[in-house]
Amino acid sequence: MQESAEQVKSIRHDIKSHLATVKEYSKEIQGDKITDYVNSLLGEITQSETYSDTGNIPIDSIINFKLSTAKEQGITPTIRLLNLTDVSIDTADIVTILGNLLDNALDALEKTADKTLKIDIEYSMKTLFIQVENAFDGVVKYKNKKDEKDNRLSTRKEGKNGGEHGHGLKNIRRAVEKYNGHMDITHEGTVFSVAIVLFTEIEEKE
Repeated sequence: MQESAEQVKSIRHDIKSHLATVKEYSKEIQGDKITDYVNSLLGEITQSETYSDTGNIPIDSIINFKLSTAKEQGITPTIRLLNLTDVSIDTADIVTILGNLLDNALDALEKTADKTLKIDIEYSMKTLFIQVENAFDGVVKYKNKKDEKDNRLSTRKEGKNGGEHGHGLKNIRRAVEKYNGHMDITHEGTVFSVAIVLFTEIEEKE
């Protein structure tokens, strides 16, 4: 998952050498070689887009991995990440939460022409705030239509993938509960938002 970030860092490290090579080609007026060389560099940079570089490996990895095809899908995410270096959340839990949130958001974006995606994560006073907001087609289904207090969402997928989608939400809730946290799901018009608060200092139960 870290491969794309490492690739960009590698190119940045060697950029002076690359430019020196281009300069020598230009002296010899080797236009075709310049074009091919620059295209190869641009290709590597494009393939290894880095969306998150906070120093928190689980967070950086899952965001970069899930958004690796965002550009091809026409998605230009707005991302705000603050103070995430020392977040004391189990790796498996942060991957479960972020991975499923991004999967659900990207699934929703496939069904709409609006490709708006916002990711906001901040760590402050030993509390982790996560919000993922995305455009969607405005269609929402609930498991219990008769009970207004039962706000559990129902997956719109069918078959095998639908089952996995449903388990994704359950896994998010389970991870959030582990940290005595809260998850708030809201939707208005064609904007869907999930906000999560996790308390990283967990009081041990007797």
